[in-house]
Amino acid sequence: MTSVWTVSPERAAAITGARNWTDVRAEHPEAVDAMADGLMLGDAAADAVIAEMYSGRGWAWSDITAALDSPTEISDAPPALRHFLEVATDLPSWFDPALARAGAEAWWRFGSLQSSTLYQSLIYGYRARGFTRPLVATGRLTEGTWDRVVATGRWVTLATAPGMMDPGEPGWSETLRIRLVHAMVRHHLHMHGHWDDEQWGVPINQTYSQLTITAGFLVLPLRVAKDFGIHYTRADMEAMTHLWRWVGWVMGIEDHRLPRNFGDARRTDRIAQDFRLEPPPESRELVKALLDDGYRTNLGLPGPLNDIVHVLSRPFLRTLFESVSARWVDDEVATAMGLRSTPMHHLVTLARPAIRSREIARWFGLLGSEHAVARRELRFVTSRLGLDLRRIASNRYDSADKGHLETVA
Repeated sequence: MTSVWTVSPERAAAITGARNWTDVRAEHPEAVDAMADGLMLGDAAADAVIAEMYSGRGWAWSDITAALDSPTEISDAPPALRHFLEVATDLPSWFDPALARAGAEAWWRFGSLQSSTLYQSLIYGYRARGFTRPLVATGRLTEGTWDRVVATGRWVTLATAPGMMDPGEPGWSETLRIRLVHAMVRHHLHMHGHWDDEQWGVPINQTYSQLTITAGFLVLPLRVAKDFGIHYTRADMEAMTHLWRWVGWVMGIEDHRLPRNFGDARRTDRIAQDFRLEPPPESRELVKALLDDGYRTNLGLPGPLNDIVHVLSRPFLRTLFESVSARWVDDEVATAMGLRSTPMHHLVTLARPAIRSREIARWFGLLGSEHAVARRELRFVTSRLGLDLRRIASNRYDSADKGHLETVA
């Protein structure tokens, strides 16, 4: 790839707060220069749709989201929206639907555990200024934490459920919807003067999106799974990487920023881990809100009884989530974000024998076919999220309709 870098290392360091940007660049010059360049890049196709909508020359938001569900019926769409959908339906040459489905099946063999790693993915983002600043600027810092967790969990479920990311299916449409909401956030921040690109980079930029998808949603959950004792074959890892590469492409991340294989993904994650970031002050508030209001105890009991169980179990669960989460964060960063480790983080080690026993049972076919295991895990998680994959709720676009500018994670 040939490109002209527009962001100097010094400026990239100032934007991101990475104290050792130059040192990391010396080890990975091309990749880090691409990340620096990506700090000033948004998503031109999606941004054009939102600009067209607000100019009065485009369709209303409800009509745009309806078009995402029927992308081939766009002959009368305004130019920017038509271009956006044409690009989204023009599949990249590398995309293999069968391989993406294989990745989804592998992902969901341990879907309940993968869903629980969403909290680690969120905390991963909280350490970076590029994540927290849009939340601060839109006034959504600690407001609606549970709703944000559920919304992100539902999207991850739709994006990874077998077959749901095929073009025109709900995961694909929802990913495009979130892509447009991100463009709406950029438009809002720029129009209302809440954002300084020169000082902070473009909001929800290419580099932020690259690291969120590749490191936060792919590599980190697999690292957590390995710590629990889960073993994936090389074929599983490559298939899951292909799935998330596809998700990232639909989300509008430039092709050259996406991992071609799991080795690429690990390199991106390693570079991200090498940066010495000083978590912004807001990260403490976000982590506290996540630990206080980022979960619900749901035993399927009648409402009042379930509420009582939640209140009684909350102190224990808060300490458990905090301790376990600190296990996968550098000590210096954990302290800055207000994460406190206790001996309860050793529960991960104690859980390994049970997980390995499940693995042996699965390997011998005692849990049913691989497909049956994945479907069972998927049903369990969707029931907890209130998500019916057979009938995706038509109100899934209501947040933007009501002016709530939610971002993924």
